Amino acid sequence: MLPPLKSLVAFEAVARLGSIGAAARELHVTQAAVSLQLKSLEQFLGATLCHRSQRGVTLTHEAQQYLPVVTGTLQHLKVQTQFLFGEQQADVLRVKVNHSIGHNWLLPKLTDFAQKHPFIRLDLSLVDWPSQLPCQEADVEITNGFTECGNTRAERLFQENWLMVCSPEFKRKHIEELATAQLQHLPAIQVKGYEESWIQWLNHNQYVLHPPSVQLEITNSLHGLQAAKYGLGILLVRSFVAKEWLESGDVVIAVEGAMPSESAHYLITNKQRTAKVNFFCDWLHQQYSELTPPVCQR
Repeated sequence: MLPPLKSLVAFEAVARLGSIGAAARELHVTQAAVSLQLKSLEQFLGATLCHRSQRGVTLTHEAQQYLPVVTGTLQHLKVQTQFLFGEQQADVLRVKVNHSIGHNWLLPKLTDFAQKHPFIRLDLSLVDWPSQLPCQEADVEITNGFTECGNTRAERLFQENWLMVCSPEFKRKHIEELATAQLQHLPAIQVKGYEESWIQWLNHNQYVLHPPSVQLEITNSLHGLQAAKYGLGILLVRSFVAKEWLESGDVVIAVEGAMPSESAHYLITNKQRTAKVNFFCDWLHQQYSELTPPVCQR
């Protein structure tokens, strides 16, 4: 048998709002009615869900484990009902993603998400820098680094490596200098804001410390890769951002070697996730778990 729907609604409201009174006001019923629904659910489950006190309601361990199941089920029921019988409008999920990862990695995969979750409409924003207050204007953020915030949770997605790339024509033209890492007379493209330096990369890979001359500074890695493709110089770039470009042959490895990135890309959400956020995060985990990043070892 399934638990009574009214009892699940009452339990979710009490757990989310932290008090029976607040839940009663939201549901437009009396506190006694909410308490009765909670008691009914506890009897059905054979477990205590809440400890009541003058300060409010505290969830038991069993209730904390049960809450995400209830929240996700109710939210899924809501959006599916709205999609099938309501205004025929999908539930909107606001996603903010780093420009380079969004363009090179996420966008090509979104057809799969749309097919699996047609009741969710994505509102996608591509940005260069993490938000100072994460998830204030978005439900999900995927950013290079993140700002600590007490109301959010951050999951590291993957470890990236710095690679040195250039166009095939540039490599043919400067094959001798690149083969010996004598870079001091070669032009370089520098993406603004990254702390990792050419000296660090050369030192990590045990090359002579002859860094190139930066001829072009640019705002993000996507534009940097485009500049490298057109032969404007060599570029240090993150492995996942460069993956598609390397596979297509638009750019090639300029000098063999790799250096682990000091920072990383993070998936950021509010601590209390709605069903639509859970759907997206579960799908995202599946996507990046299948990745095999390009790593060039000397």
